[in-house]
Amino acid sequence: LDSVMNYPFREAIIAYMKGEAATTFRDRIMGILENYPKCTVDVLMNFVSTHDIERAINRFGGQPCDDKSKDWMASNELSPEEYERGKTLLKGAMVLQFFLPGVPSIYYGDEAGMEGYRDPFNRACYPWGHEDEDLIAWYRYLGLLRQEHGDILKGGGLRSVYAHDNVLSFERYVETEGGEDALFVAVNRSMENAVIPGLHLDNAEFIFGAPYPNPAGGDFKLPPFGFTLLRIHREKTENGES
Repeated sequence: LDSVMNYPFREAIIAYMKGEAATTFRDRIMGILENYPKCTVDVLMNFVSTHDIERAINRFGGQPCDDKSKDWMASNELSPEEYERGKTLLKGAMVLQFFLPGVPSIYYGDEAGMEGYRDPFNRACYPWGHEDEDLIAWYRYLGLLRQEHGDILKGGGLRSVYAHDNVLSFERYVETEGGEDALFVAVNRSMENAVIPGLHLDNAEFIFGAPYPNPAGGDFKLPPFGFTLLRIHREKTENGES
C-alpha cells in the first residue's frame, strides 16, 4: 500500500508550506522522480491527510501533536485564528497536490474543513450541513482545472523554474508536433509579497491566481499566499529547441 500512497510527496508538501526552504522541496521532489519509474509516479496517490495521520488543516494551523496524549487530542480544537491559518496553507498545499505528477487523492472531509488529530480523531463523521463551502469550491475548481488541462497533467514531465526562500515555481510539460505545451505553477507560501526575478513567459495564457504584470519578461510578482497558473505554448526553433 505504501508504494501506492505517496507519503514522500505529502511530507515534502507539508514541510514546504510550514516553512522549509523551497530549494529543499525542489530537491525532495526531484529525488523522488529520479528513484521511481515514470509509469509509477504518474499513478501515485498524492494526498495530505489519511486515516493514519492528523488532518492537514490541524498540521498547518494547530499545535504539533507528536508528543500529545489522546486526552489532549480529544479536547483540543483549532481556534478561529488557527483554523483560518490552517485553511490558507491547506489551499496552497492543494495547488501542489493537484499539479505535481501523480493523482490527487482527497481524504473524506478535508474538502469540507474537517479537523482531527491522530486516530481516532481524524475519522469523525462527515459534517453534513456544516461544510466549509469556500473550501469545497476551491477543491472543485482545482479538479476542473486538472480536467481542463489533463493533456499535460496526466503524464507530462516536471521541471523546476525557480525555488528560493518562500517562492516555488515549476512547469508541467508535454512535447507536441510543433513544440511544447506547458503549465507554469507558482506558489508563495509566506505572508509577504514575493518576486520571481527575470522571468520570461512569452505566449502565456493566464488561467487562475494572482495577476502577473509582464509576461514578456521582468519581475513576476506574487502576493502573500498567492498562487498562479499559466498555460504556455512554445514553438520549436530552427535548432529544434522549444
